[in-house]
Amino acid sequence: MVTFLDMFPVLFSIGKFSVSSFGVFLSLGFIFGVFLIWRLSRAWDLDEEKILDLTLLTFVGGLIGARIYFGITHISEFASSPLNFILFFKYPGFSFWGGFLGGWLTMYYYARRQRVDFWQIADIAAVGFLGGLILSDLGCFLGGCGAGSQTHLFLGVPMVGLIGRRWPVQLVEAILLAFILRNIWKKATHFHLRGKIISLSLVLIGLVKLMLLPFKQIAGGEYIFSSLLVILGITIFYRVTKQNIIIDLKRFVKFISNRKLVLEVLQKSWYNHQTSFTWKFRNLKKLLRRFNVRFSIKNTKIS
Repeated sequence: MVTFLDMFPVLFSIGKFSVSSFGVFLSLGFIFGVFLIWRLSRAWDLDEEKILDLTLLTFVGGLIGARIYFGITHISEFASSPLNFILFFKYPGFSFWGGFLGGWLTMYYYARRQRVDFWQIADIAAVGFLGGLILSDLGCFLGGCGAGSQTHLFLGVPMVGLIGRRWPVQLVEAILLAFILRNIWKKATHFHLRGKIISLSLVLIGLVKLMLLPFKQIAGGEYIFSSLLVILGITIFYRVTKQNIIIDLKRFVKFISNRKLVLEVLQKSWYNHQTSFTWKFRNLKKLLRRFNVRFSIKNTKIS
């Protein structure tokens, strides 16, 4: 019989003190997120101390919200021993949606209290949130939380405490979010309208979660929450950019109905990506030559 503790493997133990993989990656995610926020604060010439204080408070608010939501949705697991609800490093378990709501409310409250631009802070927080989410997903993959449904395909991996091979949805989500972070970072370090970064981040995170939900073991109401996340991101985008969503929808429908135009755009995009990859490979070869690294031994003399 699988117990509650069996679902969370331990990386190492020091005496009676055990360190879970999820706890380690959650801490690393926080550090990485703070680092990204600090870099952006310096790039935008903001008060670093105030931003870091707000980040810490937002993280604490998100952590409390994530734990409370997880406790409500898994109340049977804490009913026999309520103290385990507080000992989250020993008995891990957090909810993305509770963490998002708790962090968002905390950030909004303290941004108003400190009299700083909420949308500017939200843009910075979105980048740090993405960074932290990537590492927390990796910790979830190692710890067995948020597991995927059973599969017999070669992509399936065994999960601690669960029977059969599972879709590695946590790992796939981390990879997809890493690509999103890479693109969002480029936009965040260049001029943009305040609120645009958080809006794009919410839309992309929501779409990733919607895409992976069919492969999860327990989806529940996540379809609703993920859809609301996308809707929230779109609402913020059109609010800060002051664009007309009806006009954009008409343009989109006109675009996808023109097959020739769609093919031209795809061909141009493929050519640009191929050219970019070629130049990056050439630069890599030049860099390796500086360190006397050869790709073959055809012309290498042996003395």
